Amino acid sequence: MSDNTPVIKRRRTPSAVWFLPILAAIIAGWLVYQNYRDQGVLIEVMFDSATGLEANKTKVLYRGLPTGVVKSLKIDEDLRRVRAVIEMVPETADTLTDEAQFWLVKPQVSLSGVRGLETLLSGHYIGFQPGMSGKTTDTFIANDQPPPPLKDSDGLYLTLTADNARSVYQGAKVYYRDIEVGEVLSHTLSPNGQRVLIETYIEPRYTGLIKENTRFWNASGIRIKADLPKIDIQVDSLASIIAGGIHFSPPDEDAKPATNGTRFSLFDDYEAAQDGINVKLRFPSATEISEGTVVMSRGVQIGRVKEATVTDDFKYLDTVLFLDPRAKDLLRESSRFWLQKPQLSITNLSNIGDLLRGSFIELDPGQGAEKLSFTALNLAPAKRQLAMGKSFELKTDTLGSITKGSPILYRQMPVGEVLSYELGSDGSHIIIHAAIEQQYSHLLSGNTRFWNASGIKVNASLRGVSVSTESATSLLLGGISFFNPGDGKKSAPKSSYTLYDDYQSASDNGKLSDQRFAGALKIRLHAEETGSLKAGDPVLYKQIRVGEITDVTLNKDGNAVTLYALIEKPYKHLVHEGTRFWNASGISADVSLRQLDLKMESLEALISGGIAFANFEEGAAIKTNHLFTLYPNESLSELQPLGIIVTFPAGKDLQPLADIRYKGQTVGKVRNVKVIEQGKRIKAFIDLYRDGHFLAQEGSRFWVVSSQIRLSAIENPEGLILGNYVEASEGNGKAQFQFKGLTKPPAFRNYEGLNLIVQVPELGSLMKGSPVFFRQVPVGRVTNFDLPSVGQHVNVFVNINPEYASYVRADSEFENISGVRMDLSLFGGLKVKAESLETIIGGGLSFTSPTDSPKAASGAIFTLKDD
Repeated sequence: MSDNTPVIKRRRTPSAVWFLPILAAIIAGWLVYQNYRDQGVLIEVMFDSATGLEANKTKVLYRGLPTGVVKSLKIDEDLRRVRAVIEMVPETADTLTDEAQFWLVKPQVSLSGVRGLETLLSGHYIGFQPGMSGKTTDTFIANDQPPPPLKDSDGLYLTLTADNARSVYQGAKVYYRDIEVGEVLSHTLSPNGQRVLIETYIEPRYTGLIKENTRFWNASGIRIKADLPKIDIQVDSLASIIAGGIHFSPPDEDAKPATNGTRFSLFDDYEAAQDGINVKLRFPSATEISEGTVVMSRGVQIGRVKEATVTDDFKYLDTVLFLDPRAKDLLRESSRFWLQKPQLSITNLSNIGDLLRGSFIELDPGQGAEKLSFTALNLAPAKRQLAMGKSFELKTDTLGSITKGSPILYRQMPVGEVLSYELGSDGSHIIIHAAIEQQYSHLLSGNTRFWNASGIKVNASLRGVSVSTESATSLLLGGISFFNPGDGKKSAPKSSYTLYDDYQSASDNGKLSDQRFAGALKIRLHAEETGSLKAGDPVLYKQIRVGEITDVTLNKDGNAVTLYALIEKPYKHLVHEGTRFWNASGISADVSLRQLDLKMESLEALISGGIAFANFEEGAAIKTNHLFTLYPNESLSELQPLGIIVTFPAGKDLQPLADIRYKGQTVGKVRNVKVIEQGKRIKAFIDLYRDGHFLAQEGSRFWVVSSQIRLSAIENPEGLILGNYVEASEGNGKAQFQFKGLTKPPAFRNYEGLNLIVQVPELGSLMKGSPVFFRQVPVGRVTNFDLPSVGQHVNVFVNINPEYASYVRADSEFENISGVRMDLSLFGGLKVKAESLETIIGGGLSFTSPTDSPKAASGAIFTLKDD
């Protein structure tokens, strides 16, 4: 046998070549198992339309988690619906019962809010609510609207019952003291259709507010109840006006907490929800009473008529009064009710309010045991007769509008009345018999002065027309006023006095002052005009009479008037150098787009005129006859305007009442604007307020600021509505009151923070307001730009916010990051760099700073880094 004969041996183990097929088989098996294990559940959902549905894209979400996807869409056999085949994840298999619900989620705008807003970016999706019971099925019909949320969250679930669902929708909020504490989940009709069932959810932290006796009411919309002279307008929050809302009463600490499923009544409004006292009251059948008639007691409204029905025999009108619980102590055995009808006559003006209100029920409280059933009086009880004290006579040439019952007034307060009058024996005068109540008889003395305070008195002269009136009562009814001069000792009262025509005559043109002015402070007031002010008008402090005008004179130059006034001794300390006086006559209104400011002083000052004062700042004591300025109204007295004139070039609109601003703060107003030099210039008459007086000096600059619309921003957006305003910067010279306005804002302005100048070869897309960045954080802005005289570069003025000023160093490098920068090369390709959309549109600057360099000073100049 040759040595080259091969030796054959049999292998006892498989070859390694079989390892790969075996591994592939194992992997394939594992994938088959995984595919089987992860295989979803196929169902069909019927939709009215395929709008918003896409195969292999539209998802099914449950509480924000994907639970399925639409695999295919096809039209149903009857061509009325769209059948969506959906593959649900295996975990939902047990919840796919006939109680499961599906619906399409898309953006919806309703009164209760905006829903599905997230679908604007992610696209429509299908909402899913699992079925916790029922039979398993694979065919469903989609809902048009989302179903009510499941009651599986912590909190309190209540059912409110109401006659109607007025303005209460799904998603409407539940409020407590105008704080949102829950929401309406759904509302449906009761099984018998008689009531509306409103399912409500209260958040967990507020469940302790709901007790078994809590009262809920509908706070939706605006409710107006007109009951002249009072109009009651109830307005809740804007959200509840638009989308509806529910409020509830404060918790009763002694009541038991409410539990899930508790039912409450939902009242129509707050008044209906209140718990009151029901009182039965019987009237004759012909009495004119209806539901809602007001019940009053001593001028206070305590309830209303809840029901009014005529008895079967038509003899009586039985009413049920709904009274405030606090009126319980007024209901006693001897309490009396009657119908008060409005009455108006020339001798009785006390019921003007009743005339506007209409008839009402009056309750006169009594004594005895508690009682809840009464019979009303047929007539109102008689009034108490006036108890007269000191009687006297008044002699006058004419009676005027004085008549029997006309009041005797002291400081416009009735203290007596006219009893009668007759013609004197010789026919030359009239004798008026009057009396003062006993409690006020001490006010009379031997030198008391009376004057006729009736009607309207007109005094016309070359100086103007003066119209004066007393109170509204004496205007129609007639009245007599009096005072006691303080120029002598008080003497015994007389039986007969002279009745003067007016206060001027009674006070001898102001020479005789009231005795209450003994030791009074005499002051003078300078004014451009008096308006309706005259001697005898009051001086008011916090609407309390503390003094009186004694005389009004025209200055020698005829351009102004001086008023003389007395401040009563107890109030002298209120007047000092910081006191400001204003004309309080009539009504002062300041109407603008920013505000409606309506101010009115007392009725006395409204009708007859008066002066008011206040202390807006501290001041030193003053001497007799100190001269004050009398301002036209309270606002100007506080602002203390100083007049200046600024002439601007024509071209920019400037209207009266435009603001004067200094560093964003309003320091004055434009009083008037005139066109001069044939329309080439405008002259603005400006009032600088007290805080802006410092601008009336040499070096101050004024310019008109208007709105500018740019791609990156709108400068002065409020000007689009409110109009242009005037901006100012202060000077440092002597006083000056006429200025020449700038044609444009100054290029460099000393803003708060660090103000720098960056020199750039060309402006490019940089503009006013462009941001300045440090490490991509905005730290300042471009305030302006200008060309220097040589025009070799552009000066860009930059303001760095105070908190970032320390980041700018003396050798900081500034870079223009405006727009988009592109670098194209054959080997490097295309490189595009842009900071942000803001800098692409509106431009911007960025800077870098070394840490070992000194800080930059305000006014430093930098050169733009080469790019």
